[in-house]
Amino acid sequence: MTEEKEKPPYFEDLNRYQYANIAARFSTSEETAPFAASALEKLISGFNLDKDVLEGLKAGTFASKEGIETAINVYAGKYQKALNSFTLPEFYEVRFSTLKSVLGEEKANAAKEFFEKYKDQTIGSVIKKVSQAKAKIEDQTGLFDDKAKEEAKKTLEKLNPLAKVISFLENRKFEEMRADATKSAYKENLTQLLGV
Repeated sequence: MTEEKEKPPYFEDLNRYQYANIAARFSTSEETAPFAASALEKLISGFNLDKDVLEGLKAGTFASKEGIETAINVYAGKYQKALNSFTLPEFYEVRFSTLKSVLGEEKANAAKEFFEKYKDQTIGSVIKKVSQAKAKIEDQTGLFDDKAKEEAKKTLEKLNPLAKVISFLENRKFEEMRADATKSAYKENLTQLLGV
């Protein structure tokens, strides 16, 4: 039996801070902002800290709107840093179940080839290259000549489909976890409104 290679720490960090990503997404909309604290609480509860430490962390975090915002920014930043560290084949590995839930097992297995084509790229490098290419194309200052803009168009043609796949899978993962992240907020609000 072969020994499984030890995974880099960003694998654990992606899983550990995933509720921070959900909290950050919730906090971007007035409609979903009330659920951000619920997702953050789910994140903090998952840290497996001693009860005393956990109580202090929660008390400090939820003491003010600023405390909640700071915690979301810190932990969502850790999530994004971990996500950006993944090579595309590694990302395929961690999002396989999400891919399978949408495409079915056969097509999800076949999709591995797509991710393998970009094995030398990380999520962070793809996002950065796409962002830079878009900035060059949309530039109105004259900093970039036609040749630079043409190269940027080629980069977008090559990497934009990949960036969309990354975005779709991250959005789908968010949708998969959304109900779990909002459960305590619904419970608290319904309990208060119903007086039970």
